[in-house]
Amino acid sequence: MQLTQEFKTLYPNAYFDVLSVPVDDLRARFEAEAMDGGGPTILFGPAEWGPALFDAGLVTDLSTRASQALQASVNQPALGAARYKGALVGLPVSAQGVVLFRNQSLIPEGADTFDELISNAKAATHGEEIGAMLDRSFPFSGAHLNGLGGQLMDEDGQPAFNNEYGMQWIQLLKDLEQVGPVDYYTDQDINYFKQGRIGIILDGTWDINSLTEALGAENLAIDPWPTYRDGALSGYVMPENVYLSSQITGDRQDASWKFIEYLLSPQAQSVLVNVGRIPVASGVALDPIEDVLTSQAMKALSGGATYPVRPEMEFYPQALDIALQQIFKDGVAPQDALRTAYNSIIAALTEAQATATATP
Repeated sequence: MQLTQEFKTLYPNAYFDVLSVPVDDLRARFEAEAMDGGGPTILFGPAEWGPALFDAGLVTDLSTRASQALQASVNQPALGAARYKGALVGLPVSAQGVVLFRNQSLIPEGADTFDELISNAKAATHGEEIGAMLDRSFPFSGAHLNGLGGQLMDEDGQPAFNNEYGMQWIQLLKDLEQVGPVDYYTDQDINYFKQGRIGIILDGTWDINSLTEALGAENLAIDPWPTYRDGALSGYVMPENVYLSSQITGDRQDASWKFIEYLLSPQAQSVLVNVGRIPVASGVALDPIEDVLTSQAMKALSGGATYPVRPEMEFYPQALDIALQQIFKDGVAPQDALRTAYNSIIAALTEAQATATATP
């Protein structure tokens, strides 16, 4: 409500009718009302909703409204999650994602390079204390592919990892063993980190509060991604977007767009910090003492990778996780495992396309 009140001080004639709906019901309710020509003019929701809402004709392409300066002023990986089929189906208002957390009481300094990460982790490993435990499951490791210069899929949703970048990605994941024990889809890394027994982990920014409570704000840090060969480690960025309904025109659409622009202003983004959100806009005033973790998270997420929100993404995580298990648990050659994952995804995409074509 603070944002709407502050906007009204700028535009006294603005009128808001704010409706709060449980997140489990929000998308379905918006779709139902928008299809009937009604519903709210503005919707807040995960970036994953964007493609389906756009395909259904329920949200507006903002490409012609969002200036290049506005687009350049926000977190670019977050902005990438609003792009679909050449359109800008929404705009990010806050971000979350996978980052590198460090316990400063065990490892006082962050690493600029992968070699420094190895060195720092080894120096902190003794007794029951482990320098680092990095998760190698796809949600936590997939973005390293982007950090190396590769990509998971092309603009048409087709797999693009079965190449030299994919092989470099597998080598990086192999090299994680030099940093310390490698986790895979367990909470062991997080539990040990909260107990003060691990120096560095990969985790989501959604756990900042619980990690801060466990270690104390003075001991918790979020580091920028260290370089690795010609690239860097990376983590997926998953923003919350604001969407403009396609069911409105004229003055209502113009007024709604003005509010969206305001949401990306430094003053509005500063308000989001006060409610625990991570801003996406540059120029946000942050307290150098109270907002240290927020500032560090913003920097880390700016160096992250866009999480693909295309509908085709549903076929990727399982196929890639199976490939990683085959490589690191069963000893399958990386090129064979990646090829199998590629073929599996192609088959799933072909079947999905055939089903969609056959559906009246």
